[in-house]
Amino acid sequence: MSNPNPPAIALRAPRWFVALAVLLLAGYAIFLALNTSTVAGGADSSGYLNSARLLASGHRQADWRLPTPFLPVPSASRLHFSPHGFYPTADNPLLPPTYPSGLPLHYAAAGLLLGWTAGPLAVSLLAAVGTLCLCYLIARELALDRWLAVAGAVCLASFPPLIFSSIQPLSDVLATAWCLAAVFAALRASQSAAWSLTCGFALSIAVLVRPTNVLLYPSLLILVGPNFKRISALTLAGLPGAVWFATYNYTLYGGVFRSGYPGIETAFALSYAWPTILHFGRTLGTFLPAALLVLPLVALVRHATRTRQLTALATWFFALAAPYVFYAISQEDWSCLRFILPALPALIFAALLGVNALTSSTSPSAPRIRLIAATILSMWALAASWHWTRKLGILFIKGYEQPYATATAAARTKIPSNAVIVCGQTSGAVYYYTDFPVLRWDFINATEFARYASLARSASIPLYAAISAAEEDGVFRDRCPGEWIKLSTHGSISLWRLVAAAPAPIAQ
Repeated sequence: MSNPNPPAIALRAPRWFVALAVLLLAGYAIFLALNTSTVAGGADSSGYLNSARLLASGHRQADWRLPTPFLPVPSASRLHFSPHGFYPTADNPLLPPTYPSGLPLHYAAAGLLLGWTAGPLAVSLLAAVGTLCLCYLIARELALDRWLAVAGAVCLASFPPLIFSSIQPLSDVLATAWCLAAVFAALRASQSAAWSLTCGFALSIAVLVRPTNVLLYPSLLILVGPNFKRISALTLAGLPGAVWFATYNYTLYGGVFRSGYPGIETAFALSYAWPTILHFGRTLGTFLPAALLVLPLVALVRHATRTRQLTALATWFFALAAPYVFYAISQEDWSCLRFILPALPALIFAALLGVNALTSSTSPSAPRIRLIAATILSMWALAASWHWTRKLGILFIKGYEQPYATATAAARTKIPSNAVIVCGQTSGAVYYYTDFPVLRWDFINATEFARYASLARSASIPLYAAISAAEEDGVFRDRCPGEWIKLSTHGSISLWRLVAAAPAPIAQ
């Protein structure tokens, strides 16, 4: 069967264009590298990196770090000793990671090859640069001219949530890269069976990185066309990833379709849809050229661009964005746009097809009009990115994350090896960078803390704390009262030593 949507233009670029593209991509990679943090900091970054180190050592789950006097720990109290990025279950004697295994598997492989600083950095940079390259190549496969393809890549590269997700350990950009790889392979599936196999493999990795990416499957079926051999190859190539996904979830969480996100089902509701749609529409129109939100409708109206490819793009966008429309936290902040980052390229491609629809392919002025449109969209996207990246302080992330590493490095030298560390926000970093057990202040009350402090005192186990400035009132006034002495401050994080715990509150 022939390709139902063959490219209308040559894909080979002139050498000067390739050289310029390589130079620009290298500059973008350097920009990201200079601003990227590979620190195991808050819940996401420490969770992914802790899981990666486990996988690199041949393990899927962690051992508990508990001083003997605190044993046995009732199931209801396990959260008291669980770092960020892990979630204990009542019937599991080990400590399972919270997050899906896809990104940790990438970090584990890169960490073993390049070390635990360069490895995660390489994964982040390759994902970001690969996303842009695939964006350009897919645009060309969709018969868009060279400069419109460049404009699409520029719009994606300058999107503030993509920059935000590229410069710290998050799964969003890697999930987008693998989705794009699957789409590119699907567009070429008519050329050989290898492309169908590649498509299925890429989709399976995309699902391991983010399980909701399985919703890309219908779009891929549309692109490969109604061909049994291609669909079979696509599906079979994804089976090894599906087997890993099933066994990993069953082993860690007790069910193939269970995850490390406790109570995730309750976080979705129809009532969140309209506020989230408004939030997504407003922020997309702010961070992207607003014309990109309208141009897909132009492509839909014109018969020449109302093709199978446009149907696949619409299915791609709505399928991957839909789950997060009903998600409780999607409307909370601009950074939540990263949830729909794997869907964003579909919107951009549909908009670029809309530009095509505005011009007749036979008109001698069409190439010039498309070049002007590409230039306007690119400049618009770059200007918006320059403004919002600075205003939102996105490039300060490296400075925000570094204190987690410096504070835990200081803890290894200032704090006795038999100590227990009281922490909340820093718990994942403490677990990653040190061998100390953690006591989560945010999961205990003053009575429980007094009991733990008494057990520790009777066994000559010192209690210390590693907390951020924002946590101090909650720790010292409400949850862990007593006489604390500050040892040192490292950016926003301070180390403290407990001299004497306050008496347990009298029950009313």
